Amino acid sequence: MCGILGEIALKGSLNSNLKKFKKALRLLSHRGPDDSNIYYNSQVTLGHTRLSIIDLNMQATQPMMSKCGNYVIVFNGEIYNFQEIKTRLHKKYHFKTNSDTEVLLYCYIEYGIKCLDMFNGMFSFAIYDNKQKITYIVRDRLGIKPLYYFQNEDALIFSSEVKSIFAYYDIEKKINLEAVYSYFSFRYPILNDTFFQNINVLAPAHFLKISQNKIEEIEYWNSSYSFKEQSTDLGEQYYISKIREILNSSVKYRMISDVPVGSFLSGGVDSSIIAAIMNDYSDCPVKTFTMGFDRDQYNEFNYAKMVADKFNMDYRELKVSSKDYFEVLNKLILYKDAPLSVPNEVPLYLMSKELKKDITVVLSGEAADELFGGYGRIFRSPYDLERLNNISDLNFTSVEKEKFKSNFVKKYGTEFFETDLDHFLSIYMYMSAHDKQNLLAKDKFPSEFEINIKNRIKQCFDELEEDCYTNKILYTFEKIHLTGLLQRVDTVTMAASVEARIPFADHRLVEFVHTIPLKYKLKWKNNSLDACVKTMMSDGISEVYDIPKYILKKAYEDKLPNEVLYRKKMGFPVPLKEWFAGDFYMYAKKLLLNPASKSKEFYNVKYIEKILNNKNQCIEPQMAMNIWMMINLELFMLNNFDN
Repeated sequence: MCGILGEIALKGSLNSNLKKFKKALRLLSHRGPDDSNIYYNSQVTLGHTRLSIIDLNMQATQPMMSKCGNYVIVFNGEIYNFQEIKTRLHKKYHFKTNSDTEVLLYCYIEYGIKCLDMFNGMFSFAIYDNKQKITYIVRDRLGIKPLYYFQNEDALIFSSEVKSIFAYYDIEKKINLEAVYSYFSFRYPILNDTFFQNINVLAPAHFLKISQNKIEEIEYWNSSYSFKEQSTDLGEQYYISKIREILNSSVKYRMISDVPVGSFLSGGVDSSIIAAIMNDYSDCPVKTFTMGFDRDQYNEFNYAKMVADKFNMDYRELKVSSKDYFEVLNKLILYKDAPLSVPNEVPLYLMSKELKKDITVVLSGEAADELFGGYGRIFRSPYDLERLNNISDLNFTSVEKEKFKSNFVKKYGTEFFETDLDHFLSIYMYMSAHDKQNLLAKDKFPSEFEINIKNRIKQCFDELEEDCYTNKILYTFEKIHLTGLLQRVDTVTMAASVEARIPFADHRLVEFVHTIPLKYKLKWKNNSLDACVKTMMSDGISEVYDIPKYILKKAYEDKLPNEVLYRKKMGFPVPLKEWFAGDFYMYAKKLLLNPASKSKEFYNVKYIEKILNNKNQCIEPQMAMNIWMMINLELFMLNNFDN
């Protein structure tokens, strides 16, 4: 795990300022505190900061050059199956290190860019091929590792973090208002852009092929084809066996390390499964870490401890106070180069700082909800639309029809959706188009912003055009929602010089889970449902009459107690309501209504003043979250645009 920075000539030769480049590279030192080096010639400048994980020997430092001198690599991440690949290559190539970086480099030399098909891992890397005069910049299949870039006529600059691009290259910082609009819609930009104009994100499962005067962006992996296999039902036991086989392999791979490894343990299903599997492959008690707030209703310590005690794990708890939280909030925004997306990023960072005292690698349970249908309120919602569209054909009495329609309108605010995409956006958008019209200044956010983000979701739906609505949602969560989630994990852990590994984001598991029929992911508790379910909406049905992530839970019933596997999903609640009822209310009011506010121009000021002058309205859960997001955006603006 590392930080990478590079400059690539697009025409002519580079006129690199190495002193400035080194200064920009140092801004990534939290990603790689153990070493730092640079390679440069007239065509490329490549920089690397190292967090030593595999092969701690100095010979494994980067940038790494091939023995022939024609190839140079900077690499951020891990190739978990590097030993198997090395076995295939060792007769032809002499390896001087035990690192995955060297295996990656020689695998490219042997197979070209097709080597990507062989890798199981998380990565962003650049390979300069002096023989063909080509540079490849690559990002892993799911987008676990970040890669940002800027280009003009002369050069392309890429980095693990946006701040280093600005520190090295003379680019004027300009706010990207479309990203701001996306932030209030989905909590982060979804158009492969950033909060800065002209700073782009390399999409997951894509690479840039760069030669003088030409840049191609190419997708090298796509999982959409896997859903077609759901038409063949291979039976519950087959799916259970295969899930265990792949997930156990994934965890075992992600325990490969030359430094101490541990696990987050929230007490929820996903992290508990990961920790339990780790226990099978560990010779000593697994180090586990859980966090929560200093209020009982805002932590899951009892469940985390139940799992830890069952396996005799080395268990640690961290309680976060409001003082801890707000002291760190702005610091984390500086690390991220963006407003935070969700309130739990702060405690995750504090937990990462704490666990760094004992370990450097931590396994985490992200991606299970996205793959297995864990967000019951959303993944059960197609049942609402299905009943609405077919209500005349259903065995409903006239009273039941009226009750269903009344419940539907109460939930969705309408009794009609033109398409399943419109229905999905109504439940997935964090803030509706109507609410954004109230909050945001109309002259700053044209209507095409709403069209563009809607079209991004539509692209995912269109890829599964012939498939069912629920599968379209699952695919959208993999392609869009999961990317934002993985970005948050990467930011908070790397800010503390910790490497987070995500077993559920193994591409083999992603491909396989897409083949599992939906009835095994979101399973009804019994076949003769209560009559009242006919008229209920998905948020009342989920986890009461059905079991989200059923097949995953079933696969590990022999390892974990039912109290953990089958309890209601809690998420990671943060006591914003209580904080806004206290001193934080005045902090928010002072910050956001300040005449010198940097974000004030984005808003309908009269609407904001009305909200902030009504304390009771501020503590309503949705409004408290809206205010929290506005605070984040203001702090981000002050950090980056306060002249």
